[in-house]
Amino acid sequence: MDTMRIPGVSSGAESLIQCNALSSLVGRRSDNGRWRTRMFPARSRTWRLSPKRRLFPSVKAVSSEPKEKVADVVIDSEQGPGFSSLSPFGPDAASVASSIKYHSEFTPLFSPEKFELPKAFFATAQSVRDALIINWNATYEYYNRVNPKQAYYLSMEFLQGRALSNAVGNLGLTGAYADALKSLGFDLESVATQEPDPALGNGGLGRLASCFLDSMATLNYPAWGYGLRYKYGLFKQRITKDGQEEVAEDWLELSNPWEIVRNDVSYPVKFYGKVVSGSDGKKQWIGGEDIVAVAYDVPIPGYKTKTTINLRLWSTKAPAADFDLSSYNSGKHTEAAQALFNAEKICYVLYPGDESNKGKALRLKQQYTLCSASLQDIIARFETRSGGSINWEEFPEKVAVQMNDTHPTLCIPELMRILMDLKGLSWEDAWKITQRTVAYTNHTVLPEALEKWSLDLMGKLLPRHVEIIEMIDEELVSTIVSEYGTEDPDFLKEKLKAMRILENVELPSAFADVIVKPKNTKDSKEAAQTVVVKKEQEEEETAGEEVEVIPEPTVKPPKMVRMANLAVVGGHAVNGVAEIHSEIVKKDVFNEFVKLWPDKFQNKTNGVTPRRWISFCNTYLSDIITSWIGTEDWVLNTEKLAELRKFADDEDLQSEWRAAKKKNKLKVVSLIKERTGYTVNPDAMFDIQIKRIHEYKRQLLNILGIVYRYKKMKEMSASEREKAFVPRVCIFGGKAFATYVQAKRIVKFITDVGSTINNDPEIGDLLKVIFVPDYNVSVSELLIPASELSQHISTAGMEASGTSNMKFSMNGCILIGTLDGANVEIREEVGEENFFLFGAKADEIVNLRKERAEGKFVPDPIFEEVKQYVRSGVFGSNYDELIGSLEGNEGFGRADYFLVGKDFPSYVECQEKVDEAYRDQKRWTRMSILNTAGSFKFSSDRTIHEYAKDIWNIKQVELP
Repeated sequence: MDTMRIPGVSSGAESLIQCNALSSLVGRRSDNGRWRTRMFPARSRTWRLSPKRRLFPSVKAVSSEPKEKVADVVIDSEQGPGFSSLSPFGPDAASVASSIKYHSEFTPLFSPEKFELPKAFFATAQSVRDALIINWNATYEYYNRVNPKQAYYLSMEFLQGRALSNAVGNLGLTGAYADALKSLGFDLESVATQEPDPALGNGGLGRLASCFLDSMATLNYPAWGYGLRYKYGLFKQRITKDGQEEVAEDWLELSNPWEIVRNDVSYPVKFYGKVVSGSDGKKQWIGGEDIVAVAYDVPIPGYKTKTTINLRLWSTKAPAADFDLSSYNSGKHTEAAQALFNAEKICYVLYPGDESNKGKALRLKQQYTLCSASLQDIIARFETRSGGSINWEEFPEKVAVQMNDTHPTLCIPELMRILMDLKGLSWEDAWKITQRTVAYTNHTVLPEALEKWSLDLMGKLLPRHVEIIEMIDEELVSTIVSEYGTEDPDFLKEKLKAMRILENVELPSAFADVIVKPKNTKDSKEAAQTVVVKKEQEEEETAGEEVEVIPEPTVKPPKMVRMANLAVVGGHAVNGVAEIHSEIVKKDVFNEFVKLWPDKFQNKTNGVTPRRWISFCNTYLSDIITSWIGTEDWVLNTEKLAELRKFADDEDLQSEWRAAKKKNKLKVVSLIKERTGYTVNPDAMFDIQIKRIHEYKRQLLNILGIVYRYKKMKEMSASEREKAFVPRVCIFGGKAFATYVQAKRIVKFITDVGSTINNDPEIGDLLKVIFVPDYNVSVSELLIPASELSQHISTAGMEASGTSNMKFSMNGCILIGTLDGANVEIREEVGEENFFLFGAKADEIVNLRKERAEGKFVPDPIFEEVKQYVRSGVFGSNYDELIGSLEGNEGFGRADYFLVGKDFPSYVECQEKVDEAYRDQKRWTRMSILNTAGSFKFSSDRTIHEYAKDIWNIKQVELP
């Protein structure tokens, strides 16, 4: 008899659950398109529960006491037709409506009197989740049975976006749910907008991770994601007259209908304490502060496949026993709950401010919690699937751990700790296993983003891990000395300085004398004679004077742990995320490591999922593409988008293309009115830059270009303005980190410029400047389909890849940008004539900065003109600190490090070419079509295939 387990049900056999219409959640499509079975039959069914088979077997924490086993529960599939069928397609609208009504009544989060939009969303989401759970459980039952090698993607961010539209789209249920909700008095789009964006990320790092999960599921790769469940996210952004203000996110206040808490999946995580040696010589980490990480699972469905994978998020807590009831009853309420607060706050906020030592410690706790809980979970699964015979040498043959940037780098010492201290492996065996298991993706060349942690802080918080890191560093020193020898001490010293994991730390005792310079007798005598002469001269000058000798203080540089170096040393693969970025990584960032291990480094150009980023968010364009290509297979095989090239000059396609763009622009007109109060003209060019606010992304260059445009408009008559300029709506979106002062100044400057221009009656609809507050995935899903020009204008060589540039290009938007990140490859694919290029190249940047430092840079007159205009007070202030950062030749926060002034003339000239092209709508539409046609390379499906083949060595596993 076929059975299915209900996740989260913990009672034993022969229990009865009465439910309405959920015993047959899935149907199978026949060859003629009819449905063989009904999903969600209208009559009530009885689910009989019995302890049959285990789809999510109990797992024991790696370093915890044995737990009492709980009998697993299954559902008898004979209670309804089609229950054993796992095809996710085919229910009729009536069955779906019945399911939604069932959840509104029997899994309520709202009072029963009303059935309004918020309640409709939760009931709809719970209905969809039921369908996901079947495939979800079946996926992991099958994986447990066949035991394939599985990849685990660890990331501090997963910027998912709303799940409802994506889930029903991947399941092929969009039509059924739209019709069902219509019959209940709602429309699917309005219901979907009730879902808050999960506040689990900030920028491209998290959005990439979420695209990867979608592709892993769609391509049937055995994989999981691991992250943290942030209660308050990064922050919710408000725009006031003073600029950006931050308030806590509230995405979990009404609960999250997609997640399932796994109370039986929890692991201990330790901080502080001390390391002792047992009688057997093994190290033990004892004492300190103990918390518990609890698993929250979110299903990730693939597109048109049964495979549904998992995103496991960790939340932190302390056991109830840690609540000091005695203190509470004596009036010490805060102290009584201190342990609980200390545990829970770890997952309160993404990237808590780290200017204080407490902030740094909290961030390090976050990173270690992610690594420790995830590895304990991975190891428990490996042990379970291994049965009674565990061979640790097979661990890398069953497990691949991908570290998304340096945040999860503590995976390396943590895996070593577990293997040695808890599993009894030798250092040599544990090190081989770790190196074969772990891989590292580098996302930045910015020095401040290549994480370093205070050795003192880490030693206090994670004492055993520092011991292990010191041993890894010693292994590395040994390798470097063996490779390069000791004949040239200066050469060896430079190698060690560049490559060691521990910075400003003395060499291990075994190598203390390897870089001591041999004394040159002649040089020593000359040096001694020079000292004597100088001493005599000083004595003559100060004869007869009492001189107090005050020794100059010696400031020792702080001892640091370089996490990027640890990631390179401890993993078997290091990849960049765009061709130009990977070359910079090899030539500059990790050049010394490349010389030592050249085969370890590779490129994996980023990609985005075409499901969310065209098919679901831009249905107008998707329908046109399918109609002209003749198939919707392009959603899975984006190479078919290239077929649009042969229709690029077709007037009918161009007409349809422009009409779709206009519909999307009208949605954005409504969004702007709702969020900002401004009214904009849908016939103007929509010029968009949506990214986190950072100096290297150069939102400042964009807004100064707008200021220059405005100044020139003001110098003309009305008729001259209309002839000289194309109407534009310039749209910004993005968050500045709460403590990043310069970025917040840029936000205020943009909003001040917008306030002036948008209220200038002489300019009218010819130019508008909009800052959309609280930018997130859902906002981008409206802005990107409506975009006509998109700005990707970072200083060349500083953007690792970018992914929004790929989304814009896919949606037929033309890019203006530098030769940076994935811009280089996008330009190659869409054609140079369909990309607006400006600015210095990456290999010129170092010399340009050097010239600036030497005082050789001469700013262009138009750049001086625009700065002077800003300082005139026309926008309400002179912005001394902001404009001052673009001036001078040296000093912190000065000297225009990001080369805004250098690239400004080229940028203005390029924008004139944009206006010229936009006036010819036939030419512009052709460029737009060719951007979509040339974007096929930038699907995350292609990227995941490459990771699976070249780094993880995993195979596709399709469910039977």
